Amino acid sequence: MASIVLWAIVGAAGVLAAAAAFKYRADLRDRQQRIAELERLLGDARLDALRTQLHPHFLFNALNTISAYVERDPRTARWMLDRLGTLLRMSLEHAREQEMPLERELTFITCYIDLQKARFDDRIALVTDVAPDVMTALVPSLILQPLVENAVRHGIATGDTPGRIEIHAHRDANTLHVTVTDDGPGLSPDVGFGVGLSNTQERLRRLYGKQAEFSIDNRARDAQSSGVRVTLTLPLHFPTAADATRTRTADDSRGS
Repeated sequence: MASIVLWAIVGAAGVLAAAAAFKYRADLRDRQQRIAELERLLGDARLDALRTQLHPHFLFNALNTISAYVERDPRTARWMLDRLGTLLRMSLEHAREQEMPLERELTFITCYIDLQKARFDDRIALVTDVAPDVMTALVPSLILQPLVENAVRHGIATGDTPGRIEIHAHRDANTLHVTVTDDGPGLSPDVGFGVGLSNTQERLRRLYGKQAEFSIDNRARDAQSSGVRVTLTLPLHFPTAADATRTRTADDSRGS
């Protein structure tokens, strides 16, 4: 009787071990398939980033503005070319990075607005209000450019009066809040998300899942404020030591 019980136990253990091995192989195969799919999507995203990070209309408008200054104000034309070169270099440098520090993102936006000021005769004012403790927080690379571009195209470019774009960022515990606002005419009820905003929303979903939120709405229409407000809510995290080393190496290579 004892031997029968022992063999029954051994048999049951064997069945359980086989089931566990089968489940492990199935899980491994599933993980490998997911990794392969993510790698494919990342490769597609990198290619798309190189193609769409700078909106073609912006690039063409910048070149047209520069050409207008070449003869009448060569110094301004050279300055604009330098700014445009900085934008292109940064977009290429970060094309393979999913995230970068907020302070570098703001550097990119400053160069972008400088070029837009030349195009719109200094009718654009950029105001940044960023808490010092989130300057090095990681955000999706070049995530603000389509938001600011949207504010320029649908806000400031639609009128003849000066416009104001504001970027605010602060932390709340382990969450980073970033808002981009303008004082333009605001959203029309029948207008949906454009390509830039849709891509922004999708990038956040893929990077952070339910940890990120994206919203766009009209600011309160009163004597004090109008226009559009875009809000990003992201998980707060910072570069690792390895990330910092790579950044310093990249900076050193640019300076040499």
